[in-house]
Amino acid sequence: MDVHMIRVTLYSHRFCLLVIYWGLFINNPLLGQEQAKIITSDIDHFWNAYDQLANARKKSDSIDIIQKEYIDQASPQFRKFLKARKFTAPEYVAILARYPDFWLSIRPLTENIVQRKEEINRILDELSGQLPHFKRPDICFAIGCLRTGGTTSRHLILVGFEIAAANDWVDKSGMDDWLQGVLGNTGDIVAMVAHEAVHTQQSGLPWGEIFSLIKHKRLTLLNMAIMEGSCDFITKDLLGISINSVLHVYGEQHRNELIREFDQAISEKPYDYSQWLYNGNNIKNRPADLGYYLGYLISRAFYQHSEFKSQALKTLLKRGKYKRVFKESELY
Repeated sequence: MDVHMIRVTLYSHRFCLLVIYWGLFINNPLLGQEQAKIITSDIDHFWNAYDQLANARKKSDSIDIIQKEYIDQASPQFRKFLKARKFTAPEYVAILARYPDFWLSIRPLTENIVQRKEEINRILDELSGQLPHFKRPDICFAIGCLRTGGTTSRHLILVGFEIAAANDWVDKSGMDDWLQGVLGNTGDIVAMVAHEAVHTQQSGLPWGEIFSLIKHKRLTLLNMAIMEGSCDFITKDLLGISINSVLHVYGEQHRNELIREFDQAISEKPYDYSQWLYNGNNIKNRPADLGYYLGYLISRAFYQHSEFKSQALKTLLKRGKYKRVFKESELY
């Protein structure tokens, strides 16, 4: 075999290897995926501190124990949670004393999270297959002060597991209406992680609202509803899981009425969230956070009307595109 033929053969082999590599890895988003980093050490630290409270003789002892054994032991990820939500040792001590039976009932539900890691990674695999350029977030499970189920910080999901892990059987004695309603109704923890994972993929700002943002210190109700509702749409319609099943049942029963009310709200009170979002403490006579449902309807209608579905998903993740999403949804 001459030198020319040897070169041709080598080039052919290299080309075949390149094609195989492309088929196995580049063109298959589920292969070669890194596992998400799932941090659960803060839950262990919390219950260790909780057990040591039995040795406290006075309130200041309890505060010192929570500070030294829980807050000071925080993982780097949980430190971001503490900063974002401003949890303090005195607040933990107060909330532990206020609902002692709740903490006894929630403990076993928080301690089995390690057994759910495989399910969580599986749902992130599914999202990776659905969303263009999906970047897997890390996830930190920690115990909060019963005022947040979850939030995000760039490509990190922070989960308040005392809320997220609760089921219908936890003890809610003495709790206010908001806590009574939210505990046991956040959906399965895998669904919550999926919802928050979509949030970590959202990017951009609605630059057309920047001056209004400076003036009102918030984005429009429409923008925020689509931000939340698009996560509901992607998880519910594409993955078949939801954290807001109660909202959707009520929403479907009152769909036309809610659409009319929301249209009036975004026209007349575009910066007033009080009837639609983050209103668990003050809403009466209907479920809180119905803006999620309206944002879901808008996102779903936009997706259904879009010819190119992959591009539609990209658009739903761009917060600067939500006026277009609303217009092209043709919901109104």
